[in-house]
Amino acid sequence: MAVSHAGGPVSRRKFPTGANYVEALQNPTLCFEDPDLKHGTVQQSPVLGPKAISGNFASVFSITAPGGQRYALKCFTRDSNTLEARYKAINKQLAVLKPAKLTQPWPVGIEYLPRGVLVAGQWYPALKMAWVEATNLITWIDRNIRDSVAVLGVAERFAALAADLEKLGIAHGDLQHGNLLVAADGTLRLVDYDGMYVPELKGQGATENGHRNYQSPHRVSSDFGPTMDRFSSWIIYLSLVAIATDPSIWDQLHDDQGEFLILKEDDFKEPKSSLSWSLLLTHSDASLRSLAAQTHGLLADAAHTVPALSTRGAIPTPIPTQRPVPASAPANGTPAWLAGHIPPPQNTSVGSSTGAGAPTGTGFARRRTADVLSGVFALTGSAAPAALTAIGVLPNGYMAVAQLGALLVSGGTLHVTRRSRPEAKASKARLRALRQQVATLEDPAVAAQKVRQEIESLTLTGASRDAQINRQIKSIQSELRDEQARIAQALNKETNGLKTKLSKLAAREQKQLDAMLVTVLRAHVQNRLRRHPIQGVKKLSNMGDGTVTALTAAGIHTAADFTGVRYVQSGRYSSRDAYLIRSNGQQVKIPGVGEVRAAALESWRTSLEQQARKSAPTSLSAQERTTIRQQFAKQKKQLEAEITQAEGTARRKRDQLQQRSTARQQQANKEKQQHQTATQHQRAVLLQRQAQLADQSTTHNLLVTQLATARTGHRREFGLRRYLGFVATGR
Repeated sequence: MAVSHAGGPVSRRKFPTGANYVEALQNPTLCFEDPDLKHGTVQQSPVLGPKAISGNFASVFSITAPGGQRYALKCFTRDSNTLEARYKAINKQLAVLKPAKLTQPWPVGIEYLPRGVLVAGQWYPALKMAWVEATNLITWIDRNIRDSVAVLGVAERFAALAADLEKLGIAHGDLQHGNLLVAADGTLRLVDYDGMYVPELKGQGATENGHRNYQSPHRVSSDFGPTMDRFSSWIIYLSLVAIATDPSIWDQLHDDQGEFLILKEDDFKEPKSSLSWSLLLTHSDASLRSLAAQTHGLLADAAHTVPALSTRGAIPTPIPTQRPVPASAPANGTPAWLAGHIPPPQNTSVGSSTGAGAPTGTGFARRRTADVLSGVFALTGSAAPAALTAIGVLPNGYMAVAQLGALLVSGGTLHVTRRSRPEAKASKARLRALRQQVATLEDPAVAAQKVRQEIESLTLTGASRDAQINRQIKSIQSELRDEQARIAQALNKETNGLKTKLSKLAAREQKQLDAMLVTVLRAHVQNRLRRHPIQGVKKLSNMGDGTVTALTAAGIHTAADFTGVRYVQSGRYSSRDAYLIRSNGQQVKIPGVGEVRAAALESWRTSLEQQARKSAPTSLSAQERTTIRQQFAKQKKQLEAEITQAEGTARRKRDQLQQRSTARQQQANKEKQQHQTATQHQRAVLLQRQAQLADQSTTHNLLVTQLATARTGHRREFGLRRYLGFVATGR
């Protein structure tokens, strides 16, 4: 109810439009009484002034108070006598809620302002609400669709919110994506309390029935009460769990332009032809199938008999990701997975217990005769050219060449003898084994890069394949909708004419009943008129036997043999000739019957007809009515049979189409699951290979280090200089 500028009531009338409110809010100091609003700043659109979010029955504006507190102001565009009482009851209920006893801070503070906004000199109520910094459910899902843990968390919090409402005996009345907001910490906020039920409102009717894509097809206004959110709760919870279990369901069943999550009104009214139910009820995840079947079973229930949401057994158990376990390495530094791929280090030194990367012992062990002889030979051989030149055996010109040759031979002899030592042979064998091991192992860095590229390629290929199958499924759904539309169009075209005939059948039946009554009335009148012979006109003045004889000669024997008189101007003395109209329509001129006598005859007949009508039946007999109604009942039955037949044919076509479409969709999903399984296996193999390469890198580095150490040790312990010292000193 609007109130006047002075505060008095005015008669009920249409509320302002959204445009009216936009105009009024251009001057907050004039249109508001509330201090926060009066001195606040209204959010503006770039061109059109105050920015409004318009709904069916209200426009919402964002206003920031001087202290920085932001409010949402709901300005109503429809009058309601119960608006103030309802919001006072709701505000009273919400005000006593204790945050510590709630699972999350879902309530939003509200304040009903009877004198909310001044528009065109009249005060109108408004609702002042705390502004909520959160994201509506559909947008949040779009942003977090690949984070199954986060989506599952929101599902659990929604179930907790529904449990809060049940415990408090409260119902929101319109649970849907637009009224569920997700805050930054993942908790939920519940907004728009227009249709809320609180215990103080018990016995009243609903002001709205909620969003059609979230409500039971059987919900009615009388369902207003603490149980009216239950069906919506099951639908929202099922949708969130399904998306968390299999994110591709969102891609397949959600429409970017649709006002729903994955289920909508058609799925509730025609579940047999629903692709959504088909996918959910046949999904590979057993927990999801069970929850879908439980929710599907509620479709036939009356809205007030739906049980409270139960999450028992509905939350899927996350499968832990198993990281490949690195292969253990034995004490010799070579991992077990390399066993059989590289030769073991050779140990030719008896009693050696050192590692493969270090020489055994401390050098040469004991001089042999061959070592002494090779030393003597090298010494004498090196001195021979100088001695021979001194005694004159070797010319001076050949001394340099001879000396070089002697040094080469001496060195070669020492080299051969040194290499024949068993210690040197064992050290050389260890070097060869290490070099072979290093050569056998591929470069771990290059191999690891290759594996990373293969994993990335596998991920991209899998994503591309999943996207392709999702597009294929959407194409199947689009084809199904198009074909269903064509079937419906053909059915409407076929049945519209039949339904039109059926709707007109009652009117035709009544028309025929009326026509039959007219026929019966006419027959009754004619029968009564036949009972009055034409001789009765003798009682009239100026009517004698001659007139009666002339009438009889013209075929008029009773009052029923003529229906009236027609006068024709004769042209003589402005007189008129009178013609009697016989019952067959023939006009006859009776000799001796002029205008006066004709008028008397017509008056006589009219009087008799009026008397006959007084005794005429006012309705048809039961038999006459039954005859006509049976005739039309037969036509009605035939038309209804034709409509039923057409609807049955269309239903069979839809069912066959649905079966084909479901089979194609299931096949596509099967292929998708097979591809995903194969991809997971390939990924596991690559991850195992990646772990092996990590071990291989360690082993490769170890072997390279051992090889470098062995080379250094070999040169130090078994080099030519060390051998010469060994030959000379025996140590």
